Amino acid sequence: MNPHPIKFRELERILRDLGILSLADRGKGSHVVFLRPEKEGSRKGVTYPVKHHGDNSDVSVHVVQSIIRAFGLSPKDFWGS
Repeated sequence: MNPHPIKFRELERILRDLGILSLADRGKGSHVVFLRPEKEGSRKGVTYPVKHHGDNSDVSVHVVQSIIRAFGLSPKDFWGS
């Protein structure tokens, strides 16, 4: 599947399925921080803040690609085949 803008709730679902947590208590203002924990149950690891203006808001392709790079994900794993 080609990269395209996605809804925030879809981004959150995909990242959760890949083992990345959403830390609602860590975001400041209208941001949510995503965390890829170093170990199971840990709150240490790679983090990435994303603007959150509602679950139905769009997340741009550039932000999604930055998230993929930051967490070391495969685009195939993120977007599917």
